[in-house]
Amino acid sequence: MDSGKGRGQEGGGMTTNPEYSTKDLNLAVVLKLSGISLIRVENFSGKGVFVFKNSQKVEAIISDYLNDLTTMNPRAVFDMWKSLKSQAYTASNSIR
Repeated sequence: MDSGKGRGQEGGGMTTNPEYSTKDLNLAVVLKLSGISLIRVENFSGKGVFVFKNSQKVEAIISDYLNDLTTMNPRAVFDMWKSLKSQAYTASNSIR
């Protein structure tokens, strides 16, 4: 499962880059609904890549997500999923 990629992140939990990117739409929804700022959506090989502002909070949210400890309002999740999917589609088709 692609849980994303922290650009410039090193082991030990140190955040060294101000951006965190992921192709995982579900993770992007969780990050956005958790209050992490979405900087942009990029095109990478025809796929949308979500780029967020990186912080220690991002690492904790990802850990909770991967361990099924995240709870969110279902309606908010579905609405955000549709919104981010649309943005990814737009980004991935803007170069074609």
